[in-house]
Amino acid sequence: MWHYAFWEQAQSDWKAYRAIQSLSLDDCHALHYLQMTTEKLAKAMLLARGADIAEVRHSHKGFLRFLQLAARHPALPRQFNMPVRQFLEYVRSTLPLAGAIEHLAPTLAQDGPNPEYPWQESSGAIQIPASYQFSASTQLKQPNGRKLLRLTKAFLEQFEILFVKRK
Repeated sequence: MWHYAFWEQAQSDWKAYRAIQSLSLDDCHALHYLQMTTEKLAKAMLLARGADIAEVRHSHKGFLRFLQLAARHPALPRQFNMPVRQFLEYVRSTLPLAGAIEHLAPTLAQDGPNPEYPWQESSGAIQIPASYQFSASTQLKQPNGRKLLRLTKAFLEQFEILFVKRK
């Protein structure tokens, strides 16, 4: 089933993201794998909920929507030991950074900052991902960034329980 394929690949991308964290590589590499993790995780959930593979396969959007839908899952506040209202605020606090990570996909970046390809700014300056200072890298080290990483990890670990309907 397609949702399992995307979930498994998201888990592999997450492993790459975590491994890169312990290396002295440029930030663009970690951001690339984090963006791919979150995109595939969102696609897996959409597919598990009945979305058509043709619609999901070529889209790079979905992580923000995924977080908004997942936040309403009744088991998650308990897993995070929070009342529902507090958990919803917890997730909401991560949405701006989640949007920034989602828009790192080159297609969504539209010739702007992305971790894969050089781009040209309106001033004419050519930017290179390897030497670019991505604000998302800094934000991931702050409280809302740590929250987003914790949520991503929990969603990957609990995907089957949370999002796959039993027949």
